[in-house]
Amino acid sequence: MKFRALITEVPAMRDFMNIALSLSKFSKECVMRITARRVYFIISEEESGPRRPLVWCELPVNFYFKEYNFVGVTEQHNEIYIEFSTVLFARSLGILKQDVKSFKIKLTNKDSPCLTVEIELTAREIASREVVHDIPIEVISRKHWSDYEEPRFNDFHVSIQMPNLKALKNIVEHMRNMSHSLTVCADKNGRLTLKIKTNVVTLSAHFPDLSVESFAVGQIPVLTDCEEELQQSVHSTVDIKKFVMFLSGLQINNCRTVCSIVHEKMVKLHVEQPGALTIQVFLTELTV
Repeated sequence: MKFRALITEVPAMRDFMNIALSLSKFSKECVMRITARRVYFIISEEESGPRRPLVWCELPVNFYFKEYNFVGVTEQHNEIYIEFSTVLFARSLGILKQDVKSFKIKLTNKDSPCLTVEIELTAREIASREVVHDIPIEVISRKHWSDYEEPRFNDFHVSIQMPNLKALKNIVEHMRNMSHSLTVCADKNGRLTLKIKTNVVTLSAHFPDLSVESFAVGQIPVLTDCEEELQQSVHSTVDIKKFVMFLSGLQINNCRTVCSIVHEKMVKLHVEQPGALTIQVFLTELTV
């Protein structure tokens, strides 16, 4: 079992740092799945019972790494799964904000298994400067790999492009002060509605004229609770804190963001930078 990777391009280092910062907003711990072609970061719901995915982040090796040496657990099971602190990881990579020549990440064994980060700073008065961080890890045995399988959902009733995330964040943060839940609603005409309802107030924010990627025509009942007009629409009520967490945690620029809804079951927020990054956030329906 071996892993060593090197990044030398500044944009790739900055993106990798921003991904680490985003992950640290969602959870204190994450699982890193290492394969020959892709690196994954997986965050599960923090609750007892079967693991459910909250965040699934996928990075192609050839976009980020100039050098990539990897040997999995066995030839047949050529992967590695490790778990570590997202907070320590993000803190270690914070130095990438400075002038950096290269960034190396590798598995080491220093009294205990570690994910070692080595950052070479751009030389100035002295010949070379290097910063090294050792992040303790737990190697996940193969019998538990199935807990971190890629989530696959093909039954979304609507997929709609999201509006400007900064504007969305400002609105939802104000809503969070009044409610613990958020109803996310979309219709086939390209309108996305975010709604909260309490004993005191009902508040909705409407975003019209968005691009609709798909809509399950004829499979959704006519609803009136999200829209003033009678029309087909899909909705799901989710934890507003997790929705804000997504908007606050996302530090990646130039991404395309799509909201997909399974009626009264789930909201999936899908962020993609083609060829460089995919992040999926799964928000399940709140149970009363």
